[in-house]
Amino acid sequence: MGGGALMHTSFQSLASADDSMDDPGNSEFGATPAGAATPDKGTLRPDTRRVVVQLVKGPYVMRTLHPNLWASLENDEEAVRQTLGNLFLELVLNRDVGLAFARNLDTGESGTKFFRSTPLTLIDTALVLLLRERLLRSSDGRAFVGADEIVDQLRVYGTASRADPAGTAKRIQASIEKMKKNSVLIGTDEDGRFEISPVLAMVFGANQVRAVVGELRNLLSSGATVADESDEAPAEDGDAA
Repeated sequence: MGGGALMHTSFQSLASADDSMDDPGNSEFGATPAGAATPDKGTLRPDTRRVVVQLVKGPYVMRTLHPNLWASLENDEEAVRQTLGNLFLELVLNRDVGLAFARNLDTGESGTKFFRSTPLTLIDTALVLLLRERLLRSSDGRAFVGADEIVDQLRVYGTASRADPAGTAKRIQASIEKMKKNSVLIGTDEDGRFEISPVLAMVFGANQVRAVVGELRNLLSSGATVADESDEAPAEDGDAA
């Protein structure tokens, strides 16, 4: 994978979590005002539809955070998969971790992407790998990181390429904001400290990570210049959820 390929690494855009779907009393689905004709043509049970809505809204359904949705998913998994499939999406389910999310189905056709991909710069890619490593090292599946830790770890990419320190700091902060926007970094009660989304451990495979890590090392050893935000690849066609 060449240097240009690394800069085009991307991950699926994640929306903000919404726990309201896990409330069995939520009346958005399956309820009709008395005396009104129902426009509901759905064929799935309300609980199953709530699961689909949460998966499409993102970023995930988690057993510990959404126990009711998780139970509905396990009870009606095949129907959920079929419904997502009709939207060119597939269900990624890890029962050991207790985590499920939806991603674009690889159809080999353009114009069938439900979720838009977010392109990653060099700094973004390094941050994703840092967060993924921190997550995989955690003993309980939850990991946290401070903004100051991120800056300390990523500053090396500007130093190695002799980039302007102020410019590097600006790009690191922009990368943090991008991860917050895409729910990779989730805010906590402590200012400047974030929980790392558990989805990150499931997005990249081991082979892909090894290839990207190898290229990062090559770029550092060669003194390659850290790419500016303007060097990002354009987002893929399609609307984000």
